[in-house]
Amino acid sequence: MAKRRGKPPRIPQLGNHGLDDALYAYATEVSNSESENLARLRRATWTQTIKPQMLCDELQGRLLSALSHMIAPDRILEIGTFTGYATACWAEGLSSNGVIDTIDHNDELHSIQDEHWKALGWHSCIRRHTGTAVDVLKSGTLFTSDKRLFDVVFIDADKENQQTYVDWAICHVCEGGWIVVDNVLWWGEVLRVVRGESNDPRAMQIHELNEYMSTHPDLDNVLLPLRDGLHIARLHPRPKS
Repeated sequence: MAKRRGKPPRIPQLGNHGLDDALYAYATEVSNSESENLARLRRATWTQTIKPQMLCDELQGRLLSALSHMIAPDRILEIGTFTGYATACWAEGLSSNGVIDTIDHNDELHSIQDEHWKALGWHSCIRRHTGTAVDVLKSGTLFTSDKRLFDVVFIDADKENQQTYVDWAICHVCEGGWIVVDNVLWWGEVLRVVRGESNDPRAMQIHELNEYMSTHPDLDNVLLPLRDGLHIARLHPRPKS
């Protein structure tokens, strides 16, 4: 197996929802590695931000890239940019004229994003929107110059509004489009909610969202227990009028 290049230490938190850390490390070892430029962005996130654990890990990033290559999207919306690592992973599978709109309220991370998106060669296909996601979605600015519906909406932002984002996505992805939601296991706390052992408000909201997506008549869904969980759903084709 290829030796891993200089990576920051991982936080030993996977076992909280039953994943074996050694098996997870093995899966990462035998999967394609992130590029050197992505590794530099990962290191910058760990050394220059106060909550680097918000960054998706390498294996999850490779999954996002694989999904993007399979879908070959023309338009992606990312809700929650952070330092732009996941943004860059999604960009890897864009169609030749594809673009990513990404929303985040924190303008202090723009310099990190700009430096590494340029190094990765994705800067020209990323449109950044600064502000709270709810306000940006309501403003209509996402469709001011580009009227196309989204092929993918990736939700990795505040948990209070996740269902609002999912409902918005259902109305604004194309037929057969995809909705992907991160952090849907809350490090195992959703299981304790199901068992009646926890009333953690975030975990309760996330469990409700998972049930909502799994029973929504317009969605086909699968929840993957990868890192803190990814909920992936496809929008059914809309009925002909």
